[in-house]
Amino acid sequence: MIILLLIIGAIAFFWAVVLMKPSRQRPLAIIVSGLLVLGPIALLSVNDLYHVGFTIDETTELQPLAPMNDQLQIISQPIGTAKKHIAYRYRISGDAIDHTVKPSATIKTKLKHGTIPQVAVTEQKLKYSNVFAAIMFAGSGEQGKTIGKVYTFTLPSNWQVVKSPKS
Repeated sequence: MIILLLIIGAIAFFWAVVLMKPSRQRPLAIIVSGLLVLGPIALLSVNDLYHVGFTIDETTELQPLAPMNDQLQIISQPIGTAKKHIAYRYRISGDAIDHTVKPSATIKTKLKHGTIPQVAVTEQKLKYSNVFAAIMFAGSGEQGKTIGKVYTFTLPSNWQVVKSPKS
């Protein structure tokens, strides 16, 4: 819908500037049609930066950790040239495969101490805040878009974080 308003504004602006004969209404038509062009552009920009028209829906899933290599541990590996960020390899109870999570612009990892070995995966998704936003941003692909994930590893004192031999 917002793209449709932008197209209508562009056509109206063209009509007012190029095709309309000089008259008293012409400056007003130029101003109104110019606002019809600038309004959607500003709204799209603000939406891109601040997700205007959307709320952030957070869901958290707790998964119990299982020992790796028959030891109470998860494996860490610093990534990047500065090695500021840490990727973790872990195993979930009842699952035979190893899972790896690597930090990125939308994925964060945290490590904390607790009593139960588990990983909490908090996922943040966009959701329309109201019907007006749903109409304006229909077809944008933003509804349900994942904007972030946080993996929080909670480890008891008897668990270890072992550096990967590959690092």
